[in-house]
Amino acid sequence: MVRKGLSNAIVSSLLLTSSFAMATSTDDVVSAVESKNNAGQASQQKIDQYSEQTDSMLAEYKAVLRQLDSMRVYNNQLERMVNSQNKELASLEKQIEQIDQTAMEIVPLTLKMIDSLDQFVQLDLPFQLDEREKRIASLREMMDRADVTTSEKFRRVLEAYQIEEGFSRNIEAYKASMARNGDTKTYDFLRIGRTALFFQSPDGAETGMWNKQTNQWEALPEGYSDAITQGLRIAKKQAPPALIELPVFTGEK
Repeated sequence: MVRKGLSNAIVSSLLLTSSFAMATSTDDVVSAVESKNNAGQASQQKIDQYSEQTDSMLAEYKAVLRQLDSMRVYNNQLERMVNSQNKELASLEKQIEQIDQTAMEIVPLTLKMIDSLDQFVQLDLPFQLDEREKRIASLREMMDRADVTTSEKFRRVLEAYQIEEGFSRNIEAYKASMARNGDTKTYDFLRIGRTALFFQSPDGAETGMWNKQTNQWEALPEGYSDAITQGLRIAKKQAPPALIELPVFTGEK
């Protein structure tokens, strides 16, 4: 009986030991599985992280490639623009050289034109002399000014020529002082283009004209007084245009 009890005890002990060993082994398996699962999740997270980083780097790489293409196109365009600007610069430098050469030729020509205009005014009918001589003096003063360009100087001289040329195509009435017989009086003057220049006193008592042959003022017969008066009214636009009989020096004796 004692042996049988001992045997049972041993069997029970073996069973308990075996159960404990099995329980321990199961816990180890579960722990190992959980550990592997955790390791797998960590690995997957790293893989996902690496994948996101790879996608981000790929997108950045593609963006850099697009930027490089844009910069390449932009640089090519800039190069063409620079080449065009260099050509334009060379053209401008050539034009400046030509302008300098032209200026050297225009300035003496402009001075000669002013001298010729001055001589012309002195030989022309003596109308509006103060105004015309002041214009020429202003041109001479302008030629010495450094703040006026050569082109502007030439333009102003041409403008003076145009003004003088316009006197040949119109009639004009104006008042001016003139010395006659030792006395200075104000007269009405009538200019018919550059053909004739007449004067008349305000009361109509004196009437005369400029003699181109003698370069002097000469009195006219009283018969021309009314015609001169009518011509003055027409020039002042106080009467409509009409045919009037006036004396004209033809240059013949």
